[in-house]
Amino acid sequence: MLVASVLRSFPALFSSVFTACLLAGCAPVGTYQDATEADAAKLRFVASTDNATVSYFDAEHCDGLTTGILNNLFLADSPRRVGMSVAPPEKARGYLEIKLTPEKDVYLHINTQSGYLVCGLGFNFKPQRGTEYEVAFSLTGNECSTLVQRLQRIDGKDVRTPLMVDSGGPPACSRNPISSKPPQLLPDTPERTALMDRIIDGSAMFIAQTDPKKQPEAKLSSEALDVLISERKAKLGFSMPDDYWALYRQNLIKFDEDNSTKMTQVLQRTSDEYRKFLRSVDDKKLKEWARVDDTSGKRGNAVPVEQEKSMIVFYFQASKAVTFETINKHVERMAKMDSQYDVCSRLDDCWKR
Repeated sequence: MLVASVLRSFPALFSSVFTACLLAGCAPVGTYQDATEADAAKLRFVASTDNATVSYFDAEHCDGLTTGILNNLFLADSPRRVGMSVAPPEKARGYLEIKLTPEKDVYLHINTQSGYLVCGLGFNFKPQRGTEYEVAFSLTGNECSTLVQRLQRIDGKDVRTPLMVDSGGPPACSRNPISSKPPQLLPDTPERTALMDRIIDGSAMFIAQTDPKKQPEAKLSSEALDVLISERKAKLGFSMPDDYWALYRQNLIKFDEDNSTKMTQVLQRTSDEYRKFLRSVDDKKLKEWARVDDTSGKRGNAVPVEQEKSMIVFYFQASKAVTFETINKHVERMAKMDSQYDVCSRLDDCWKR
């Protein structure tokens, strides 16, 4: 989930945003033209905020294309629909749908304006072929947030899987005012690397999450595996060869092992993201941020609070992403196994993707 803070606007901003939106073609469908490929990806934008818009940027459109406006007092909601298989949320206030060229790097920027408040954020995105997505935008207190999810229809049920997205902005559009240039990375040196290590290790979040007591361990005992397999045998109601059950057990063990390393993966991703930011910081600031409490000798850093908060947000994004990646890999292994042994032709409740 991406989070941004609300900005307080000048009273005249609403009229300027409203007028600009009309001139740019926000009403009713905007200037963006849907992709025409047969395997185009589909994306639904759902907004619970007033005057919500999502604009499209790619290497050929650095000034952006509009897709319409939602929840505006004077304009009808965008009527854009592309026939998605997964229905919108029941309580969706307003939504629009577009088609995107698959396997193409794009940047989507979302904005809302309500009264004297303005909030906006954006993210990089590379849609997969024939895949459906949903972007939910909301405003709570002084923060707006965006949740990006993959949509699937599995066994007659709607499945939403949160995705990890990057908010860095497209390099091809660095000249656009809403997308700043990527930070210039300074050369790595042994001293800089040591300072960055100290800063990361001293982060309050890393200190809390690297507590050995919080590290999960593989939990499935041989007895627990036997129980799970017995339950599955009873549910099948027909016999399967021993090698099927050996593979079933192997898949359960693999899932348990992957789950036990989840925290390590999350911390590694967060550490890598933190280091990417620190590599653009000059030596003087690194030394200042890496200072250690001389009285207690405890780990700690002096990084600005806003940066620490952004890393906490990234940590939770990474945690969700790794969780769903672990589950998806397990489902894929099980589905491949049931397909190999032709289970689905005899049982509706088989493992499927």
